[in-house]
Amino acid sequence: MRLVTKILRLALPLTVSMPLAGYAADDGGWHCTNAEFEISCSDGKCTQSDAHTPMSIDVSRDEISWCAYSGCWTGPAGATVLSGPFISFHGLALENNVDPSYIVDVAVIIDTRSKSASVMASELFTTPATCEPM
Repeated sequence: MRLVTKILRLALPLTVSMPLAGYAADDGGWHCTNAEFEISCSDGKCTQSDAHTPMSIDVSRDEISWCAYSGCWTGPAGATVLSGPFISFHGLALENNVDPSYIVDVAVIIDTRSKSASVMASELFTTPATCEPM
């Protein structure tokens, strides 16, 4: 699995990267949170979590920082893609600040018009969020 992650980390930026001139947040990036609720997905279905701690997500062309519960995962943005009003940030093998061996793959897709997002942590959850340019 780590070999696949390493290959994707090298290949993904080469296959999906594109110029990002003029995207809504300019070079500053975006700050997102899921203050209202959280949705967890597993075994082919998604459900709303009964209780949750809001996440804090900062994304830019260079870095992704995703904080949830008692930890933060940070790392380089492996790919950033702009398509119309949508911008997506992909971070592979983000390391946990408490346990560096706990790595997570994250994707954040933002609708720059509505300032809403879909935040995905592979095999953990997919949840909506609201965002603001930084």
